[in-house]
Amino acid sequence: MQKYSFDFSDIDVLRNYFRSQLDPDGSSDRIYFPPHIGEGYLCYYKISPEVFLFINNYKAHVDIEYVREPIEEKDIILHFRKYSLDHQIKKNEIISSYSDGYTPGNMRCMNSQQGERVYINKGAVVKSIMIVLKSKYTKPYFLKNNDMAEKMDRYIRHSHQHINKFYLSYKQSILFDQIVSPNINKVENYLFFIARGIRLLETFWKDVLMWETESNPFNINSTQVGNIYKVSTYLEDNLHEPFVGVDHLASMAYMSRTNFFNMFKEIHNQTPLEFFNNKKLESSYNMIFTERLSIKEVMDNLNYSNSSKFKKAFFNKFDIYPDIQI
Repeated sequence: MQKYSFDFSDIDVLRNYFRSQLDPDGSSDRIYFPPHIGEGYLCYYKISPEVFLFINNYKAHVDIEYVREPIEEKDIILHFRKYSLDHQIKKNEIISSYSDGYTPGNMRCMNSQQGERVYINKGAVVKSIMIVLKSKYTKPYFLKNNDMAEKMDRYIRHSHQHINKFYLSYKQSILFDQIVSPNINKVENYLFFIARGIRLLETFWKDVLMWETESNPFNINSTQVGNIYKVSTYLEDNLHEPFVGVDHLASMAYMSRTNFFNMFKEIHNQTPLEFFNNKKLESSYNMIFTERLSIKEVMDNLNYSNSSKFKKAFFNKFDIYPDIQI
């Protein structure tokens, strides 16, 4: 097992530590794993002198143990991820281990006074973003606003109690993908990641402010979230069939119609019918311009019956007509 021990007190020390351990001859922002340990990279950026952004994107080729040592400062650690961890909460330490359980993405909130031991097994794929808020960043604000400090403490406690029930919102998921899996051809420099890290941080503060209402951001049923994604997959696999209707989809998810509809829209930022129609149009675009199928073949494959309506919907989405030659 490969073991790494560190803390989050200083981003420059942390960056230099992993550079020396993994990629001592590297010169780019990315710290690449040596092939015998993993495939992928780590990135470390300063959003400001008091706010750090860490990016993990790799596949482990050996078992790895990370020991994050506790520090005296009460820094806040936000962990956005699209892989699953099982947790055991102990008095002075969190024990976390990689799980092959399904997750559409979730976020947890910790304070750095509590350490953590993380076990990543061989073959695990790790995609995550960590944002560290130094106490120098949060303390002045909390001193002026005791109510916000109490909300923050409550948020951290609930994050641990409901670690598997909080999922990434649509906006958070989009920002996550842009940071962890960017289109390298369109990324000019590290400011791309910092800008999106700031926007991701904004979504967190909005979640904390939800405590001002009676809404509990952790009062979410993880099974229902999983069922929503199973329904989404079902829709994508059946684009050639007519839309089955919200009532039928809700029954597939074992949810009431209203609850299903609202949660689906919150996760995907569109209604089930909009999701289905957009996926059909995306599929038709690929068939026409990549597979070079005729419009008639596409309409037959995807069960379109009205060519004029299809062409109009295609143009409204892609700003191009399906019968144009490119």
